[in-house]
Amino acid sequence: MASTIASTNSNIAPTRPSAKRPLLLFVAALVVAASCVTAAPPVITPGPAIGGVLLGADRIQILHSNDIHGHLDITDTVQGGTTSFSQGGLVAMAQQIEKLRAKAPDRTLLVDAGDAWQGTYISNENKGQAITEVMSLLRYDAQAVGNHDFDWGQDVLKQRAQEASFPFLCANCVDASGTTPSYLKPYTVKDLGIVKVAMIGLILPSAASIIKDTSIVGMRFLPLAQSVRKYLPEMQQKADLLIAITHVGLEPLITEGDRALATAVPELDVIVGGHSHTALRAATTVGKTVIVQTGAYTANLGDLELVIDPATKKVTAVPTRSNELIPVAGIAGPKSDLVQKVQAIVDERKAVGKKYTERVVGTIKSALDNPRAECGLGNMIADGLLEYGRLQNWKSDVAFYNAAGVRAPLPAGQITYGQLYQVLPFTNVVMNLDLTGKQLRAVFEAASGSAGRLHVGGATWTYHFENPAGSRLLSATVGGEPVDEGRIYHIVTIDYLFGGGDGHTEFKQATNAIYGDIEVDAVAAYMTAHSPLDPKVEGRIQQK
Repeated sequence: MASTIASTNSNIAPTRPSAKRPLLLFVAALVVAASCVTAAPPVITPGPAIGGVLLGADRIQILHSNDIHGHLDITDTVQGGTTSFSQGGLVAMAQQIEKLRAKAPDRTLLVDAGDAWQGTYISNENKGQAITEVMSLLRYDAQAVGNHDFDWGQDVLKQRAQEASFPFLCANCVDASGTTPSYLKPYTVKDLGIVKVAMIGLILPSAASIIKDTSIVGMRFLPLAQSVRKYLPEMQQKADLLIAITHVGLEPLITEGDRALATAVPELDVIVGGHSHTALRAATTVGKTVIVQTGAYTANLGDLELVIDPATKKVTAVPTRSNELIPVAGIAGPKSDLVQKVQAIVDERKAVGKKYTERVVGTIKSALDNPRAECGLGNMIADGLLEYGRLQNWKSDVAFYNAAGVRAPLPAGQITYGQLYQVLPFTNVVMNLDLTGKQLRAVFEAASGSAGRLHVGGATWTYHFENPAGSRLLSATVGGEPVDEGRIYHIVTIDYLFGGGDGHTEFKQATNAIYGDIEVDAVAAYMTAHSPLDPKVEGRIQQK
């Protein structure tokens, strides 16, 4: 894409494409449902206010965030004994950052490990511009690029990078010529007085499998250690301390994650991580490399202190504290000018979205969780897509939705559009696809082991995971009948899966592609038509 996409502060709801418009006319305005591991961060009861004393003269502090996912506003209300408090949101985070930075303004780094924008209506409506504006106000020093930062395409990512007062880092992102795109930097260096720090950014090498293909045309993601070693000599020449800011993830949730990187490149002093949504209450170490991560959704702010030898400029100690994570809870008292500016941005975004987010779309009888397995929430989404396809006269037989695209649970009771949007924030387009029975069986086989999990409507399948790849699927039915390999089946799914997202390349073989409306609107209409709903696990997917 050659042109820059202008961001908007309008209060107009996202445009819905008509049912048969070609993809090229609207894909730049869509969001992609790419998978991130979503282990929920633990709830932490806030302790005493932090930042009342100055930082020791031989210390630096690294303040860090990751996987903000558009959470401008409060994330949750937490019960703590007989009291409750609001946790999360960039206003409270700004207060914590300001208080901590005051301990040593010249010896403080503030960095983010990616996936900052995507996930709530009030952030998505202007494609992350508000988040970038807040991060600039808070004087972030760098942000690593995450997979969801590509969701609106490279032109939007470039625009956000141009707006930011800090660099976007990705040493292993290269274009077709093998060079880092102009809007990204492999690394940056900051002088903290007692030590110079080099910060290199990295994204998971398999990112292409979980980002919509149209968003990363010409882009490749290189191996981690290889990419660090390419820049290691010049970073060592320019700086004393080496930090990797990674959107890669932590084992065991990720197979080859930050621990593997620390083993492969022991020269790294610190890895500030993201992607796996792992809340590390205390820093972990591999060799001399310190690894930290805050969880997700602004629930916590990371605060890592390092003791520096003034003669050697090396880390001599990592002070142990009972909790490296600071709960992002509001601080009592008057708000500073900076915090008031952040509050104004958040309030403006909430006002813009209010008439859409507060609309009630339906009622559910019981709370619905979102595990990466068959669940009531996943079944409701799949059933909503299946009904949508049939209402379009697509004669849909089966519906599929990727489990990793379901991003939040739902409480019991009335559900607003804003709540449903946080469940389905990617505004992917609902599609009709035609697959042969043989191709459909390949979809079931892939979902049984080698590709991402799927929610399904109108069909069932059983599998045995321990079987060799290619023979895990035991049986599959559509409409109660065994799949006929010679028949054509009408599939309703989303354009993310049509592009091979989550490793489901078998959808790329489909014919008769027809484009409809965005997924959240299709499911909202289903909820309105059928409330009250009480979706359950029905045994649609069974492991033998």
